[in-house]
Amino acid sequence: MMHITMDRNKYIILIVIISAISLAYYVPHYGLIYDGGLYASLGYSLFSGNGYFFNGYPGDVPPILPIFLSLFIRIFGENGIFLVVPLFSIMNTVIIFLILEKKISLEMSFLGSLYVFFSPIIFYDSINVIREIPMLTLVMASYLIFLRKEDSYKKHVLLGILVGSAFLTKSVGFVYTFPIWAYYIFNQNKKVGISIASSVIFVLPWAIWSYSHFQTPFVSHSAYLLPKIGSNITTFFTRTLPLFLISSFIPIVPISIMGIKKSEKIFLLFGFLIIIPALLWPVQEPRYLLAAYFLIVYLALMYLKDKRKDITLIFMIITVLFQFGTTASILDTHVVSYGLLDDAGIWLRENTDPNSKIMTQSFRQIHYFSHRKTYQIPQDPSLLQRTLEVNQIEYVVIDSYEKTTPQYAREFFEELDPLVTFKDIGGVVNIYKSPYYNSSKVDN
Repeated sequence: MMHITMDRNKYIILIVIISAISLAYYVPHYGLIYDGGLYASLGYSLFSGNGYFFNGYPGDVPPILPIFLSLFIRIFGENGIFLVVPLFSIMNTVIIFLILEKKISLEMSFLGSLYVFFSPIIFYDSINVIREIPMLTLVMASYLIFLRKEDSYKKHVLLGILVGSAFLTKSVGFVYTFPIWAYYIFNQNKKVGISIASSVIFVLPWAIWSYSHFQTPFVSHSAYLLPKIGSNITTFFTRTLPLFLISSFIPIVPISIMGIKKSEKIFLLFGFLIIIPALLWPVQEPRYLLAAYFLIVYLALMYLKDKRKDITLIFMIITVLFQFGTTASILDTHVVSYGLLDDAGIWLRENTDPNSKIMTQSFRQIHYFSHRKTYQIPQDPSLLQRTLEVNQIEYVVIDSYEKTTPQYAREFFEELDPLVTFKDIGGVVNIYKSPYYNSSKVDN
């Protein structure tokens, strides 16, 4: 019987194959979620040479993800946006394997990396155009470089660029990587100045651009939530944390706790800085704890590495299979596809005048696929007619996905006949002609 000896490179290849096949199966089934439409539209604006703008306004999110989206649009066309985050997810899985194998056996590191990859929230975010997975990948890459034994200037320059990139993907990326700088400062490593300078230089162009358009060096479309920090802590303990723990495979959690004593202090600080922002942020979602999946498996394997190998191996195989099964079940039964918004946007692009305007609650996604200017539906019913008339909006899209769509708008347009309807078992999207479009043209 042929015996295959596994080494680091073979495990990496196996990780890439498993993760690529898994993502390839699910990615085509899902469209753009709300924020994804913004990032994709900014990427398309860069690709088309129109600058960093959405709907005629400067982009108010850090640029790393839109830059990658722009690159993939150029290479693969408009659907190339759906490849970016999955590729980051594959890289993240490989990076986690490389971090784990510095302390743990290759087979356990392999299973540990798959545990993270198949964790439900990680996997779901990997098939959507959102910033969490790219940010997490750059954060983990920063820690991988930090763990290199060499202390060269090249290492510190690269580290600074990675930290800056994590920050320019999502601002919390700086918080997650802060323990690295804290370690160097505490140990009086003067080369930390190289890392800091590299980050500053890398971030500076964005700071200048942001200040020139928003009068603040680091604009964020979530800044309006800052005054509410700490206002939703109860929900963290009653919903966010329980959902995260349930999705972590409960038996591994107490083992992780027992592994705390064997962990490097830098990873304990990393864990603390994962929990604090998630605890204080007013919008409570389990995805804000994504980075903690790595720590759970890292701490668990640090505890288990001195235990019986056969028992540890069986436990980790069961853990990975449980995560895989849970994720597949959730995606097949509870997750809604937004693909009909893609279809609606493409229909509008192919069947309407390029200068036509559209109103919809899913204005970010429709904007990307239609290449038309879009407007959000006003929450005040008294503003609907005026908004449609003043802006000469010709089409209105009502979908079943956006729960913030005002009920009055749903009821109003249900009385009209749609131009076209897109429907599947997960939802429905109707496109209407504005009843006020002709009058608005006359009035103007």
